[in-house]
Amino acid sequence: MKQDKIFLEDESLESLESLKAVIVSINTGNDEIFSYEVEELKNLCEASNIIVVDEMFQSLNSPNTTSYVGSGKLDEIKRVALAVEADLVIFNDELTPAQLKFITKFLGDNLEVFDRTMLILDLFERRAKTKEAVLQVEIARLKYNLPRLIGARSYLSRVTGGGGGGAGARRGLGETKLELDRRHIENQIVKAKKELEKITKARSVTREKRNNNGLKTVSFVGYTNAGKSSTINTLLNINNKTDKDVYVKDMLFATLSTSTRSLKLPNNHEFLLTDTIGFVSKLPHHLVESFKSTLEEIKDSSLIVHVVDASSPYMDLQIETTRQVLEELDTLNIPSIFVFNKVDLVKEPRFITSSYPDALLISSKTLQGYDELINQIETHLFPKEYHVTYLIPYNAGNIYNTLKEKTTVLNTEYLDNGIKTTAVVSEYYYNLYQQYLINNL
Repeated sequence: MKQDKIFLEDESLESLESLKAVIVSINTGNDEIFSYEVEELKNLCEASNIIVVDEMFQSLNSPNTTSYVGSGKLDEIKRVALAVEADLVIFNDELTPAQLKFITKFLGDNLEVFDRTMLILDLFERRAKTKEAVLQVEIARLKYNLPRLIGARSYLSRVTGGGGGGAGARRGLGETKLELDRRHIENQIVKAKKELEKITKARSVTREKRNNNGLKTVSFVGYTNAGKSSTINTLLNINNKTDKDVYVKDMLFATLSTSTRSLKLPNNHEFLLTDTIGFVSKLPHHLVESFKSTLEEIKDSSLIVHVVDASSPYMDLQIETTRQVLEELDTLNIPSIFVFNKVDLVKEPRFITSSYPDALLISSKTLQGYDELINQIETHLFPKEYHVTYLIPYNAGNIYNTLKEKTTVLNTEYLDNGIKTTAVVSEYYYNLYQQYLINNL
């Protein structure tokens, strides 16, 4: 079956293009969540260039432990899928190894079996562009494959290690094919983790340098395609007229890389804006785990801006999806503000503010709400500011230059014994240059 090749060999995933699929979902009783997850699954299929040709549903309290749906329903799914000439049957949950094995055997060799996790892993693999993202997806994919080796076929026959003779070959004697496969994948995971660790250390050094320079970070989080990147780009263009925009495209998981840009306001307040990967419901645990090194940027933030697509009919559920991932990352203690984007597409925005009274309504198209967004960010990042006067010796002129670049200098006098400077400074610079302080107004 092609499924094995697609997910367990290092070959192009372009073979997924234009495939036809029947999607299968279970309604456990909450119609709103059910509709939301089905719509999301269809969006994931569309992002993977898979055409959904039919949808099959069943109401159950929980998935069948063997066949996911009832055996009669599974037989109906097979008949429908073959009738519409589908290539794939995609299940809207992560199938257990036992379910995957049973369903694959039941549906036969003419139909490939995917689950939600396979689909997301495929999409992440397509979107991964940097070495870090490639390694993170690879680790998640290998961890997903490891417990599903039983029943696998020839695609895992090409195991490495041992060599053609000597101790390596003798060490493998007596091992079953399954044990060899398992050891091979475990070795691949260890190797990928070591490579990822090197990149993670470099990222940590970069973050440490930022912290030492007193630069605070604002992380933009939210459901995938909510408009995080567009919001950051609008902030940059309003204030800096920069050409260093972060990547934007109207698709799920347009980028898996964390992008950071510096924003300097007219009053010399400077901070960093970090664009993170988008979230989706039932985001596979292995993916969250693998991407934690990237998502560490969020944990080091001074402020989180939670961007929400105000035009989505599933807005509240998408907010909860993001909250759950932030909870898993242990970042709920970081101050955050709600920003509802695309408000120009909403007929009655007052309904949003009635449910989220402290939220901001913005539009990258009309620039509505961006002044208030900047004000709120500044209020959170620079809660303490000091109106001070320094006397800086001429041999420490670099400090005066720093004040001009990083703070709001109100007045400067050149005296015989140094530069007398009155400025409004953040708590960081107040503490840093206390030895030159001659007045605190």
